[in-house]
Amino acid sequence: MAADFFVSAFTELAILFLIISMLVSAVNLYLPTSKITTLLTGNTGYGVAMGLGAITPFCSCSTLPMLVGLIRANASFGPLMAFLITSPLLNPFVISLFWITFSPAVTIIYSICVITMAGLSGALLQKFNFQSYIRPELFEPLQATCKTACTDDSEPVQEVTTCSSKKCGGTSKISPMTTAQTLMLGALKQLKEMLPYMVLGVAIGALLHGFVPVSAFDTLATINVYLLIPLSALIGIFLYVRASTMIPIAASMIAKGLSVGAVMSLTIAGAGASLPEMIMLRKMFKWPLLIAFVLLVLATAIVTGFTIELLAMTI
Repeated sequence: MAADFFVSAFTELAILFLIISMLVSAVNLYLPTSKITTLLTGNTGYGVAMGLGAITPFCSCSTLPMLVGLIRANASFGPLMAFLITSPLLNPFVISLFWITFSPAVTIIYSICVITMAGLSGALLQKFNFQSYIRPELFEPLQATCKTACTDDSEPVQEVTTCSSKKCGGTSKISPMTTAQTLMLGALKQLKEMLPYMVLGVAIGALLHGFVPVSAFDTLATINVYLLIPLSALIGIFLYVRASTMIPIAASMIAKGLSVGAVMSLTIAGAGASLPEMIMLRKMFKWPLLIAFVLLVLATAIVTGFTIELLAMTI
């Protein structure tokens, strides 16, 4: 079971990583950096970033290549962190499942809490200058070889290091085939750099998935709910789940007597900052930023868990 999970999860994640890396690099290539910076800056930047996170059906790990691309596009740091928190927790599929499995009230409270905490987390991280803990190599632009042809044929075709750095008389032509090759080379380079962290993260996730049965959580139902909600968040950090796949499991846990707030706390922590994701983020973030990110996701899980639990007690 663990081996099957590793093969399927790693294959899916590697393919998603390549596709997302290519798409984000294509956006960076054709969309002016100033436009991306404008979109993801200021108060409106948070709305755009969280809206982008809410419509992208990614797990926490497959969000990372998009984060790398946006960092290289010089997007504002606070909105980027809000996107990183929002993306694995909110998307139309997750919201639909929540609505059907639980109730409209629980779904609305869950969504409001996630959006509020994501925006607050991004603002706090930016205010205290945590962007200085991003590894500097992430700011390097995509490097690859492509061909630029002079429009007036006055100069021969030249090899350049980036697809946009060499121009002839102010204009340039780049063949679609060359562009696709450049994007693929860049995506493969990113995947190669992330590969050891990805393998380790997915391997740990596979072990947890294969050897920690749902029945192991049955005894949690006997713990006081005010201790259970933060404990569930801590346990969730060591899982490897998607919010969408966790929802049916969450429903069965609630049926067995586990509180709604504890299940939501477990789901948010597991989907928002899993151990495999932290291993991959270690390649991108220095320790202070990584620890701050995990603590903020834990805070999101706990606040949402208590809010939903209080709601459940009143209805």
